[in-house]
Amino acid sequence: MKKQTQMMIGFFAILGLQLAANATTVATVNGKAITDEDVKSSISTLPTQQQERVMKDPITRGQIIQSLIDQELLVDDAVAKKLEFSKEYKDALANFRKQALSNLLVKHQLAPKVTDAAVKSYFEKNKVKYGGDQVHAMHILLGSEGEAQQVLAEAKKGADFQKLAESKSKDPSAKNNRGDVGFFGRDTFDPAFTDAAFSAKVGDIVGPIKTPFGFHVIKIVDRKVGKTPEFAEVEQKVRGDVQREVLQAYLSGLRKKAKIKQ
Repeated sequence: MKKQTQMMIGFFAILGLQLAANATTVATVNGKAITDEDVKSSISTLPTQQQERVMKDPITRGQIIQSLIDQELLVDDAVAKKLEFSKEYKDALANFRKQALSNLLVKHQLAPKVTDAAVKSYFEKNKVKYGGDQVHAMHILLGSEGEAQQVLAEAKKGADFQKLAESKSKDPSAKNNRGDVGFFGRDTFDPAFTDAAFSAKVGDIVGPIKTPFGFHVIKIVDRKVGKTPEFAEVEQKVRGDVQREVLQAYLSGLRKKAKIKQ
């Protein structure tokens, strides 16, 4: 096993030397080479077409090289001042490690699942989610489920909903709007709140609905039916939703296997 590890280290060392040898040096700072690969790496987060334009434009490319030179000068000075031994640097390095590893995991394990076919299929199954439907609702925010159940019962018995909101809601805006939040779309509020509102009919009073803010009692005042968009109009939004769902499903699996204490 040890021999295999040494062979692997040797292989990667040789590979690194080959890559370094193939890279073209565009500048040196105190004997350290800045290569065209460094330039490409510095713009790797840009869209591919934009990267190509930058690399072909001598002025922009030159500006990036100057920025890399400046960065190397600052790094050299920071090392000379022994800042790499500071707590701030070590904390920043630890945070970067977490972020970098998280991003790599998403890139290699989750991103391949968000295919064009998966995005299109998700859209076809959830078209109503991307329509322009709106709901007009009023709500009362309570601190506990018990309080919400009590207010829900009062409202269903015919108590004036807005007066209840004005006197009992913990939402600071209730004093002004008496719980009326007007018309809103599916992405305006917390998903639990909007799911409940869009699932109810005009005149319905539903609850308690739990969100990070507390427990809601919701009354549906009116609805507007919007136009269902073409896939191309909302493709990026759909893709983002699929990415979030894939991530949440993956995290849910990790949470089940982990020992978490709060």
